[in-house]
Amino acid sequence: MISFFKDKLLVKSKIIVAMFIVVVGLSSAQADDLSQCSQSFYGGVYPEFSNKKLSNNTQALCMDGFAVMYSGISRTPLWSAEHLNRKRLQQAKQIDREDSFHEESRLPQSMRAKLSDYSGSGYDRGHLAPNGDMANRSQQYDSFSLANIAPQSPRNNRYIWRNIESATRYLTQQYGEIYTITGVAFTDKKAKQLAGRVLVPSHFFKAVYIPASNQAGVYYAPNDESERIEIISIDELTAKIGIDVLPVLDAKAKGQALDLPLKAGEAIDVPATDVEEPTWMLFVVAIFEWVMAQLQT
Repeated sequence: MISFFKDKLLVKSKIIVAMFIVVVGLSSAQADDLSQCSQSFYGGVYPEFSNKKLSNNTQALCMDGFAVMYSGISRTPLWSAEHLNRKRLQQAKQIDREDSFHEESRLPQSMRAKLSDYSGSGYDRGHLAPNGDMANRSQQYDSFSLANIAPQSPRNNRYIWRNIESATRYLTQQYGEIYTITGVAFTDKKAKQLAGRVLVPSHFFKAVYIPASNQAGVYYAPNDESERIEIISIDELTAKIGIDVLPVLDAKAKGQALDLPLKAGEAIDVPATDVEEPTWMLFVVAIFEWVMAQLQT
């Protein structure tokens, strides 16, 4: 009988140890998640919560081509981070859009947004990291995960935000590369809910950093049909949302808001000496040099 109880205790001990290893393993995997996609962040440093309450019940996810911080409380992403360059955007132009909205299987069922949550809600399923930035089918598929989606006002999504995404890609083409953090804010005292589960953000934002000039700015827009938008600094955004989206930047870059364009093609005040030459100019120079070389032979 004593031997029987010893065996039972041994089995239970092994189960407890195994469960502890699994829990520790999962915690480590979550903690290390963003280090596996550090290329999405300027300097490899991801956003920091200045309001620690926002970090409750969050899950970091490394997607193909971008990174996400997801909230199990709002059942939306809090932010998505991307590193854009000319090559990536050129590849993105080669693939057409294939809608494939889907639940995020890596999240626990209790944390997940579901497709049914958005059905008949009156809100669009708004991408944070946009489909138009995705360079291949795998990246595109990940961009349609509900872990990258938040309820967005139709007019905001289809007009204001579409222009902002185009302007961001234009800046990438013009200056070679940018880092961008797109996210949502919940500043209302009581947020609306979809199906009693998914919280509706009060605002959307897109922070843009141009390494060539060490300048940054933020598009900040209410999530409504008004088509209003502000251009603010990183510091102003931190004060509004409780997240420092670009913690590695110096005080000057954080404190001054770059006058970002509202549409693709609009010029911004960036020092020309620090800017990489546009691709078309490099192409013209290469042709000229080749012609001159032929004339000398």
